[in-house]
Amino acid sequence: MSSPPASRLTLLNQVTCPHCWHVFAPEESLWVSEHPDLIGDAKLGDMFAVRFLPSRFSPEGDAFDSEGYRTTRLACPHCHLEVPRPLYQLPAIFYSILGAPACGKSYFLASMTWQLRQMLPRFFKVTLNDADAQANSRLHGYEEQQFLNADPDQLVSIAKTETQGDLYDQVKMGEHSVTLPRPFLFTLQPTSQHPNHDRAREASRVICLYDNAGESFLPGADTVTSPVTRHLAHSACLFFCFDPTQDPRFRRACEGKSSDPQMKPRNSRLQREASVRQDTILLEAISRVRRHAGLREDELHQRPMVIVVTKWDSWKNLLPDVSDAEPYFDIENNHVRTLDSDRIRATSSAVEGLLQELCPEIVSSAQGFARDLVFVPVSSTGVAPEVDEETGTLGIRPRNIRPYWVEVPLLYALATWTRGLIGAQHRVASADASSVTLKKTESRNGTKR
Repeated sequence: MSSPPASRLTLLNQVTCPHCWHVFAPEESLWVSEHPDLIGDAKLGDMFAVRFLPSRFSPEGDAFDSEGYRTTRLACPHCHLEVPRPLYQLPAIFYSILGAPACGKSYFLASMTWQLRQMLPRFFKVTLNDADAQANSRLHGYEEQQFLNADPDQLVSIAKTETQGDLYDQVKMGEHSVTLPRPFLFTLQPTSQHPNHDRAREASRVICLYDNAGESFLPGADTVTSPVTRHLAHSACLFFCFDPTQDPRFRRACEGKSSDPQMKPRNSRLQREASVRQDTILLEAISRVRRHAGLREDELHQRPMVIVVTKWDSWKNLLPDVSDAEPYFDIENNHVRTLDSDRIRATSSAVEGLLQELCPEIVSSAQGFARDLVFVPVSSTGVAPEVDEETGTLGIRPRNIRPYWVEVPLLYALATWTRGLIGAQHRVASADASSVTLKKTESRNGTKR
């Protein structure tokens, strides 16, 4: 008999559950029953298929449940939630998106993933595919609403992320019911045209993105029964979304320079109802990372943080010399684009200077926490929202959406702190303006990337 396909699969030695972050060996996995009568899991409840540790397998390596049905789905032995197969074969990278309520996290996430789906295969020769289409269904809805809408002239808006719902799962742990986050899952793999295609097994990754409701980052919201933001301590990079339209100092600075209705002055009652202090959200997130990662108060986190300054279209006139053109360039005789790290760092310095002037507490809090810090301005829509005359709510017409720089935070994180997929280089103009020399990006400790 020829060797079955399962025997040729290369599995990781350890798998990290994207729901509860339990680390386990592949052979410890539970399997999900397929027989229709095997319903009622001890941890997930009466509506879920039974999880079990198998004793019988098919020649292809799939398990049989107790009624003899062949099963293909796997689950975490700790929380019993389903773990997609790519996580058994490719290393996972965890990324956390955090910020205050209504700061634009969901808009940013939807525009970022849509832009990456379009440009990664075309310009960087890397595919971004769903690792679990069911887990990504909420994100699919966001993308379709903004970029594939059948009525492009209709005002649309993304529903606010709630603290309960289809982005969370309820699991019974002992005597208590625990709420766990449901991440968005993607695979990143080099195509046949990528320079590292022959090293695809080493370079490929599963990306786990977490988008919590802003209320989840309020002080006291992280509990034993609702540890929905503990992914922060596992994240390879933290993306903190700062919304200038929620800051009265930014709004004052933009008077006469922005037509965005979100930049209009607000009375004190509306200001209290509409937002919370964003530095409080950032400090609470920092506190949770320190607590769950075992960091001292005076110890810098060794993983990077990106301050994503949202709604750039509404405040870009405060930095008229900063261009919103794409920060990429082509290299002669190379069909893969490269990030212009000098341009991104220069833009970061300009944005950091503006934040230092208008809201220095955000900058000082981030600098006191992260060893590597970068500030990236983004616009998830490229245009200001309009007021719906019937409802009084804000919306965007899909026809007008033109995101810019939304993909840059994740691309820069991959290029700077993860090897093998995205390149970032310095572009230094020589004495001859038509000549450009390139050198490899180096990290702060001098290691070549």
